[in-house]
Amino acid sequence: MQKLITVLKKLSEEFSLESYEWGVPSNCPIEIPTLDDSNFEQNIYLKENLKNVLMLTDTLDHFYWIIQQWGGIGSFKKNDVNDAKIIKFLTELEKKTLTKVSFERISSFSKVASFLNPNDYVIYDSRVIYALNWLLFNYAPQVDLFVQPQGRNSELVKYDMQTIFRLSGKKHIFRSHKNAYHEYCDLMKMLSIEVYGVGSQPYLLEMLLFDIAPNAILKDIEKRVSVKINL
Repeated sequence: MQKLITVLKKLSEEFSLESYEWGVPSNCPIEIPTLDDSNFEQNIYLKENLKNVLMLTDTLDHFYWIIQQWGGIGSFKKNDVNDAKIIKFLTELEKKTLTKVSFERISSFSKVASFLNPNDYVIYDSRVIYALNWLLFNYAPQVDLFVQPQGRNSELVKYDMQTIFRLSGKKHIFRSHKNAYHEYCDLMKMLSIEVYGVGSQPYLLEMLLFDIAPNAILKDIEKRVSVKINL
């Protein structure tokens, strides 16, 4: 694990979060200070303040805003079926075990969890898991991997991680959907403190992994992975 922490520290120094690319939509439910037009600072403000609104509302409208507008998952439409799925997920979240149905939407639902309680819950995003799995596989092989949600990044699709792992011939195990999310959050909390210091929020590491997946991680894969076809 120490080797992984060392690599993450190096990456955090090389890739500043001040250049974080994900912006906050203009129709945000709360007023966001300009904060020098920094996407990073605006997202931090949103993380720390939107929870106050979420705790006071009786509707799921803000949850849909997080998924659809901030998260960019417009396909998750507001209807009674999806209302029930969100409520079911929140119930399972407290019980610390997820059903397969909830985990199938973890990319969406974890966004809600991360805004409700940014101290304990982190976004389980395809890009983040892609980067994390690659680093775990190479620098902490004793740690079980995480099932990657379906993503939309065209660059990551070029190098399917599970195919790379299988072709490597190295032993690897993926966690169960029942406890993967909570174990992921615990790991991110621990690693975030190691990388960014005591008192650091786990979303800092999540933001770093999100940013480096389509550049630093892909470059590392291209440099280290090759396939020889025997005819």
